[in-house]
Amino acid sequence: MKISGSGRLSEGEINDELIVSGSAKIEGNFKCTGFRSSGSMRGAGNLTVLGDTRSSGSFRIIGHLNGDGNARFSGSASVGGEISIKGELGSSGSFRAGNNVEALQGIRFSGSARIQGGLLSQKSIDINGSSTINGDITGEDIFIGTRLVRAKKMFKQPFKVYGNISATNTVDITGTFVDGDVKGRNVRIGQGTEISGAVYYIDTIERHQKATLANKPIQIKQNE
Repeated sequence: MKISGSGRLSEGEINDELIVSGSAKIEGNFKCTGFRSSGSMRGAGNLTVLGDTRSSGSFRIIGHLNGDGNARFSGSASVGGEISIKGELGSSGSFRAGNNVEALQGIRFSGSARIQGGLLSQKSIDINGSSTINGDITGEDIFIGTRLVRAKKMFKQPFKVYGNISATNTVDITGTFVDGDVKGRNVRIGQGTEISGAVYYIDTIERHQKATLANKPIQIKQNE
């Protein structure tokens, strides 16, 4: 189904991909096999996509976003409820979520992000745009601010996490305020980082001289 002008859809389900190049409004919950938009999309309910979700325009829904594939946003995106993606979630624009965000195959933010919940993935979580996360971050590897350091564009604490950071493998964070604990197998605390809670590591710990820790790092065993 293609909408190239201005269109309005009632709630329901289509066995097709929804393609928007104009302006579309969905009145309630909607399900489709795929979603692509280069225009403006507004939804008054939940959106369920059985394939990939891609938007390079303006994307806003009041409810939850559920996707079986990957989800990529390069414009502005706002989801009022939870986000659950079975693939990878990536955003290079302005990204907002009103609840928890889960993407099993990885999360990548290179634009600004504000999440009113936590981030969860079975793979890597990579945050390099100015971001505020109001919940826990849990993943295999967690990187925050690493690209800004390489580009020498690091500002004072452009990343804020109001929760705990926990990785099964590597935690590498720079310019980050953490109002909670940090835990990983290998932990690197970069320049400008401030951690209010405890830092737990299994194998290695590296701390920049311009990082501030409220407590001395604690080495733990893998099962702790």
